Amino acid sequence: MKRIDNLPGTISAWLLGILLCLASPLSLATDVEDLDLFELDGDAMQDDNSPPPYDWETLNTATPAGVVFTGIKSDSEDPQRIFSGGVKDIQDISSAGITNKFWTWTTGSVPDKSNIKDAYAASLLDPGSGDRLIYFGADRFSNVGDTFMAFWFFKNKVEIPEGSTGEFSGTHASAEYDPDTGIQTNNGDALVLVNFPQANNAVPLIQVVEWDNTCGGQGGEKVVKNNYQNGDCVANNLRLITGAAGAGAICDVPPASGGGNPDACAITNDTTVDSPWPYTSKDGFIDEFPFETFFEGGINLTNLFPNSDGCFASFMAETRSSSSFSADLKDFVLADFPVCSTDLATEIHSNTADDTDHTTDYQTPSGGVPAGSGVHDLAKITFSAPAGLDVLGTVTFATYAETCSNLEAALADPDVDLPAPLKTPVAVSINFTTDGSDLLVESNGWANDNVNSGESRDDTDFPGAGTFSYLVQFTSTTDGIPDSDYHCEQLTVNTLTPTMFTRIHSGLLDDEDHDVSQNLDGGQVLVGTTIHDYAKVSGVNSPALSGNVTFDFYKDDNCGVDDGDPSAFDSDTVTLSVSGATGTAETKGVSTAGFITTGNDSQKVSIKATYSGDSNYKTAEATCEVVDVVKRPPGIETHVILLDQAKVTSDGYTTDPSGTVDFVIYNNDTCAPGTDDEDVLRTVTEVPLATVDSELIARLTTTDEVIVKALGTTTNISYKATYNGDNNYTSVTHACEKVAVTLPAAP
Repeated sequence: MKRIDNLPGTISAWLLGILLCLASPLSLATDVEDLDLFELDGDAMQDDNSPPPYDWETLNTATPAGVVFTGIKSDSEDPQRIFSGGVKDIQDISSAGITNKFWTWTTGSVPDKSNIKDAYAASLLDPGSGDRLIYFGADRFSNVGDTFMAFWFFKNKVEIPEGSTGEFSGTHASAEYDPDTGIQTNNGDALVLVNFPQANNAVPLIQVVEWDNTCGGQGGEKVVKNNYQNGDCVANNLRLITGAAGAGAICDVPPASGGGNPDACAITNDTTVDSPWPYTSKDGFIDEFPFETFFEGGINLTNLFPNSDGCFASFMAETRSSSSFSADLKDFVLADFPVCSTDLATEIHSNTADDTDHTTDYQTPSGGVPAGSGVHDLAKITFSAPAGLDVLGTVTFATYAETCSNLEAALADPDVDLPAPLKTPVAVSINFTTDGSDLLVESNGWANDNVNSGESRDDTDFPGAGTFSYLVQFTSTTDGIPDSDYHCEQLTVNTLTPTMFTRIHSGLLDDEDHDVSQNLDGGQVLVGTTIHDYAKVSGVNSPALSGNVTFDFYKDDNCGVDDGDPSAFDSDTVTLSVSGATGTAETKGVSTAGFITTGNDSQKVSIKATYSGDSNYKTAEATCEVVDVVKRPPGIETHVILLDQAKVTSDGYTTDPSGTVDFVIYNNDTCAPGTDDEDVLRTVTEVPLATVDSELIARLTTTDEVIVKALGTTTNISYKATYNGDNNYTSVTHACEKVAVTLPAAP
């Protein structure tokens, strides 16, 4: 709350300089201090009534919607940065400007009366007229002596670069004119000067000028030194907008008492008042402003700068050595001041990844999404505008197979074109009424605006693995609402991991009995068997699988991993045959003939199937398959070979028998010929007698063998032998000989 002390002194005013964007060329119907937007009353504390009007205490606690606020920027650096000697407002900011003289800074001290402790600025739109209002303030260390202050509002970013030893970065934006008509088309940077003299009857003066590089210099407009009027060039690069000599500055005071400018005014504290932020004055006041140490003011930017685009980037409060337009500069406080800004941030959402609440942001550096996942982009747009303003414009979503760093580099270089987008960019037209919340727009056409809230929030893009980025921008068709910068976001699209299984088959692919379900893995095949392998690779429908499968054959049981031959003895690469989410491949036939070496009974054969992968799928390797190639088991049968012989003996006579013997062989055990002699296997006649081991033997030869081959049964054979006689002996027939042969069944 305010503290009232009646101290002697002259009512003084001090003005801040601020620049901002204009929304409309209409004149204010009400003075800048009487709009009920901000309390220009000579203290920083909020009055008892609920805001608006606002005061610095309120903004320092929480910035309301539609208000752009620098914050309370303290000049608390140690050592303190100040302007170098000889620096003036008429000079360029940095060496990137158009003149050969530019600002520099150093560290040191300035006179106490010129020592800024804090500086601050705020911007609001008047809901009644749409005018842009700028309010500003500062407090100083000491109230002893005249001081002269100024406030710059820069369209371009101005800052002290990291590592700087005395340089500023940034350039002035100059007023621009139509080359044919000479009519101004754009306003330049704005500078507000406040002269605060303490002499008796001295009148505070507020002057607003703009940076105009057509003023002064070789070939420039002549500078008016005396009796200048609004619109004149008053120094090199400076044109006066308002505040010709004699125009008062004090808010809510008639011209006769030091006021009189409806579009610009300032006021100081004529008593000690509380400070809402930490403050200590030279004479020991703590958290209180002694009289004439706190200053605040305001300007109607729209009225003063009717050709402005209404946008600024930076704010600077400075103290000066005098009221001259070319006075030396002393202390400064520099801050960001994004007036009339349109800030755009983005998130990448995915319905495929079950983000049905549209809350998970998948953009890098998150883990990303698998290839083929559906994604859509969300733009969050923040307008520095009052509630109730209708904003029209377009949000454009473009997709690229490029990194954000490459896209941003192309945007920054006028000689480099952006690469071709992956598809025609999506443009969503919006109609949004500001209410303090963000405008949300998605690449599927949905938005929380007045016309698109019923659109379906579907995924719009299904990127393949690799680099994928969205490049998004809002373009405005509403006065006072600027376009946003481009915003790029990158998505990590991961390759998919397929599954894979294999089966070893025997035979050839074109065999009639080819059976894909056969699996010899872990089994046996006979040496000489032709084998081949079958592989099935599973992925998703989109993106579809592609590539091939390589089958390597090894003579071991571990696909060359451990002992055995580490190199494949055969290999076959087969292109996948894809249907839906799966792909299959089968090898050529490989014969196992000759695989088993002498002395071994078997040979292990292993097959390793490897999927090549593609741009969307990782490589995959199936489990090593092993089959045992074994020797073939031979068949064996036992046969009985029958040969008959007859022994003929004498009756003791001195002469032995001679001659021949006839044999009849029967297929029975009765020596009976059967009907039509069907049971007679063979008749062998006149087999001669021969002496064998002192015996007379008639023996059938191998040509007369009877071989019994019938397995698993009993075969009956019978023989009848007849001696034919000679001159000494008669013929005789031996009794029937019977043989029963039983052979085992085949193994």
